[in-house]
Amino acid sequence: MGETDDHGIKSDEKLFAIIEHLEDGSARGVTELATELGTSKGNVHAHLASLEDRGYVVNDGGRYRLGLEFLRYGIKARASYEEYELIEKKVTQLAEETGERAWAHVEENGKAYYLCGAIGEHPVQPPVRVGEPIHMHQIAGGKAILACYSRERIQGIIDRHGLPAKTDETITDSDELFAELAEIRDRGYAYNKQESVEGLHAIAASIRGPDDGVFGSLSIPGPANRLNEEALTSTLPDLLLGAVNELEINLRHGR
Repeated sequence: MGETDDHGIKSDEKLFAIIEHLEDGSARGVTELATELGTSKGNVHAHLASLEDRGYVVNDGGRYRLGLEFLRYGIKARASYEEYELIEKKVTQLAEETGERAWAHVEENGKAYYLCGAIGEHPVQPPVRVGEPIHMHQIAGGKAILACYSRERIQGIIDRHGLPAKTDETITDSDELFAELAEIRDRGYAYNKQESVEGLHAIAASIRGPDDGVFGSLSIPGPANRLNEEALTSTLPDLLLGAVNELEINLRHGR
């Protein structure tokens, strides 16, 4: 049995650390990975050999990159959301109607994940991709979901992940976050005003599932000059809430 610490088996932690270091898409050699991780080259090589045998990494002349085996499991993980096709269709429609980018988010293990996205006629290119996690308090989609949770559940997420800043505008105080979540409940939708990316605004609303639980959220991000105060308060709320309402009806009736 492997050596354990408060967070689990140390060998597993090292294995996942290797995977996370390769996640940016760049290939690395054994020596480079060992230096970055502060461990021996033998340890890194043993983990890489196991990953290579199972197709999770590819060895290109001594430099390793992630393999497509991860894609196979990623597709299956996303397909576990039975409502995915309905969500994707609505996200695409929302992007076409607004001309902006649109996202659907879900929460897993206390973080918001980009489940799917679509681009309109004039989208921005944010530094995120489908499948990426982000701290929930940093984006409108995450805050829209948090606003549906109990105070105890929100506090548990804060205790686990903290409230780290992404920009100077990110909320990093729990009292301030709870106050904003109360406003979101009253208003029915959430804002992100340069809290995740400088110069980027967003609006988001939660999606309720068939059992009235929270499925996730829909969001519309865009440059601050287009998603200005008028757009965020007059133009986009009705469009967003209408899309959410239609989606919730379809989720309840499976169409």
